[in-house]
Amino acid sequence: MLDQDNVIDVSVEPRKIPPMQGWQWIVNAFMLFKQAPTAWLGISGVFIVLMLGMSMLPFVGSLLSTLLGPVFLGGVMFAAQKQARGETPQLSDLFAGFQLRFAELLRVGVLYLFGTMLVMVLMAALLAGAAFVGLISLDKNLQAFEQMSAIWPVMILVVLAFSVVYSTYFYAPTLVMLQGMKASEAMKLSFLAFWRNWQPILVMSVIGAVGLILAMLPMFLGLLVALPVALITSYVCYVDVFEA
Repeated sequence: MLDQDNVIDVSVEPRKIPPMQGWQWIVNAFMLFKQAPTAWLGISGVFIVLMLGMSMLPFVGSLLSTLLGPVFLGGVMFAAQKQARGETPQLSDLFAGFQLRFAELLRVGVLYLFGTMLVMVLMAALLAGAAFVGLISLDKNLQAFEQMSAIWPVMILVVLAFSVVYSTYFYAPTLVMLQGMKASEAMKLSFLAFWRNWQPILVMSVIGAVGLILAMLPMFLGLLVALPVALITSYVCYVDVFEA
């Protein structure tokens, strides 16, 4: 159903992209990085430090990083769009989301946090239900594979539920920042675009994950390129689906 080219009631309509275009997204992102490496090293470095710093705060770390993550991602997308238009991205662009679209980007974070919490509640309820009916046991003497054979259906349901939640988030910060959409509208459109293009997104994700692992081998130095490229890829992916 999601593969049908139905026009939805928004200002943009996501295109369906061939699967192997996921590799080209990474290539195009690398080309953008090469044009302004110093700027992107600064942007990606500060972005990662801020996100890690927030996540390490006691009690509120995960909450704060989830809420403000879309705001900073909006700034990254703003910088990438500037470069695509022939301007030089600046470190200050990382904070553009606070100035331009803070309320809606924050709402994306709130809705994403709410969805993630629902998934966690679902997982706890399913595990509790499985334990209640005796499908799993807390007996440490049971073999691990016996426990896993009962748990894996629950984990599959949880992964599917999280995939649905994540698909509503995937394009949402970019659509809010660059298209001026409201959070709810952007997340609905993100859901449609994600599942219409799950194949190239999967290709991009697998190649990107392998690239990140390889980038860690030479004393993590490869991450100086891999992490900025990973961030820029989100913008390249958005352009191909929504603006090309």
